[in-house]
Amino acid sequence: MHALILSMELKALSSIRYNRAEVIQSFRWKIGPVLPHEIQEKLHFSEKEYFKNHSAAIKSYMSEMDIDLTVDMVPPKDPYIQVRVLEDIGEVSLGEHSISLTKNSLHFLRRTDTEQFISQTNLRLIAGYQKT
Repeated sequence: MHALILSMELKALSSIRYNRAEVIQSFRWKIGPVLPHEIQEKLHFSEKEYFKNHSAAIKSYMSEMDIDLTVDMVPPKDPYIQVRVLEDIGEVSLGEHSISLTKNSLHFLRRTDTEQFISQTNLRLIAGYQKT
């Protein structure tokens, strides 16, 4: 009888621990790599270490794959988009290649390479994934 109760308690504790691990993982996606103090003070030391290691693994993966998974939680339909240059930018290094962005020219580029210029209104999206 005691073994059964002990087994049930271990199963419940394991379930709680698994649930907390999922919550801690979700913090990385919802909040980012730095937890607010009010959340940190509620975590056990081992949970803080788990969060730190989980964040490091995500950072390493994103660096290795050369992609930022935190930019859009909805994946783009196509990683490449067509853009029109609205003003002369000049020679720009994009990843492993460079390109001349001259006014009114059209280019088919990786979305991640163009986001900065689109937000600065130097480029306009012509075709591809558009944020809603």
